[in-house]
Amino acid sequence: MKLLYYTIFLLLISPVVLAQENTIDEVMGRAKREVEKGNYDAALSLVEPLSAKFPENEEIKIFTGRIYSWKKDYNTSVKILAPMADRTNPSPDALLAIINTYYWSEQFEKCITYCDRYLVIEPNSLDVLRIKVNCLEKLNRNEEALAIIEEVSITDNSTQAFRGVRTLIGQKAKNAIAASYLNISTSNPGQSPLHYGYVEYSHKFTKSALVGRANVGHVNGDTQMLFEADYYQTFAKKNYLYVNGGISTGETVFPVAKAGVEYYFVPHKKFDYALGVRYMHFEADDVTLLTGQLAYHIGVNTIAYRPYYDTANELFSHVLSFQNTNDEKERIIRLELQYGNVPYLYLYNSLTQPLKSYRAGIQYQHRLGNSFFVRPVFLYEYEEYLPDEFRNRFNVQVILTKRF
Repeated sequence: MKLLYYTIFLLLISPVVLAQENTIDEVMGRAKREVEKGNYDAALSLVEPLSAKFPENEEIKIFTGRIYSWKKDYNTSVKILAPMADRTNPSPDALLAIINTYYWSEQFEKCITYCDRYLVIEPNSLDVLRIKVNCLEKLNRNEEALAIIEEVSITDNSTQAFRGVRTLIGQKAKNAIAASYLNISTSNPGQSPLHYGYVEYSHKFTKSALVGRANVGHVNGDTQMLFEADYYQTFAKKNYLYVNGGISTGETVFPVAKAGVEYYFVPHKKFDYALGVRYMHFEADDVTLLTGQLAYHIGVNTIAYRPYYDTANELFSHVLSFQNTNDEKERIIRLELQYGNVPYLYLYNSLTQPLKSYRAGIQYQHRLGNSFFVRPVFLYEYEEYLPDEFRNRFNVQVILTKRF
């Protein structure tokens, strides 16, 4: 008899349970479609009555909390999710949802707390480890972040998920040293190669940077040096000021003295602007150059145009560049097309007569490990060295940089 009663009870209750499940699934499905369209208020109008009707259903509550976080109403999201995430046996899904809420709202300390709670349940979750590492980097707790990355690289044999944050940590290095060698040779007709090199040290402050550089040049058996400094001052809206000054030990290989200033304006959408001036004092002449830059960014690619105008000799030169940047790998490929008397000529001699020069160059930056960079540069010129007389000119340079 008891078996008969139990069977009848199941037959009566099963349709009710199935009806409830069908109602929940149907409404949740409609709400998810509204979320995909970005209609968060419409989605909430569906799930909130459902949550009130079935208050014990945590799946509905967690989804509601997620919708509020996507809507950027982070306080309401936390209010819904916290009871399920803070209890003795927390809901893993609620923990994941509140982790994202705190991360998106840039409450990194609290986000780390909930990451740690989730990692007790699932210690090898790469998604949560990545969020925790990003939070540590935002808080400048870089050593802790790197320790996690190294631990993951040992257990998982991969740091693919952490390349971006490792790059950000590397870019915070305050110091860098660099060394360069430049060889300039010619053909048809040829002459003895010109040799230039430099070593430099740079240090970054909170909103500024200072660079000291010692240049050496060997031309026609004469060796001279140029000592110069660069100063960068950044401002709140990504605009910054660049100042340069230098003095040489001679009068023929480098300018006797040089100075420059350039202001980079606040970027406007995809455009960058800059205006500046360069001044070089030679033994027998002074050169003042007006310059500027207009750059347009298309994703990871940048197209830039920079003119130079020699005010005294009324000479124009033009540089058009195409650059592809991989921010994560800090890799750069840059192509340049030039016409006219580009200022580096003035750095090495005082030849200012209006002779034509056509140039095409390429340079590539590659990072080795986390802090060592190699940048080879090649520039070919079809140079008018005398009126109506042209020759080939090859500029080959390599720059090595170590940051720390």
